[in-house]
Amino acid sequence: MASFISENLVLVLAFVILLIMIINLELKTTFSSIKKLTIDELTSLINSSRVLLIDLRKTDDYHKGHIVNAKNCSIDELESLKINKIDYVVTYSANDNDSIKAAKILSKIGIQNICYLDGGISTWLENNMPLSGDDR
Repeated sequence: MASFISENLVLVLAFVILLIMIINLELKTTFSSIKKLTIDELTSLINSSRVLLIDLRKTDDYHKGHIVNAKNCSIDELESLKINKIDYVVTYSANDNDSIKAAKILSKIGIQNICYLDGGISTWLENNMPLSGDDR
């Protein structure tokens, strides 16, 4: 075993670094105040709680189709959002990066029970879930 490690030092170091990065990511996800939701979890949440859905996509995309009762909002407008009598806030977009960024902003300004839709609107569509919008 020691000879393998000494002969393949670069591979072993790369493995250790990769392992540390994976553990770090998992710890951040596990202990984060922002929860990732699947389609089933979001549907259940919508049916059982007061949920504010925030669609972070451009206005044109929002009007082409969005999750029912979602509010269109840009990341820049989040801090001025008025959120009253809501159990959960769920962000979604075309990509998870925007959704997570928005959720972090909302968390920093004191909003609790923040989630984001894993996979965003494309996951919603892949699961044949309904949309509403002006162009529908």
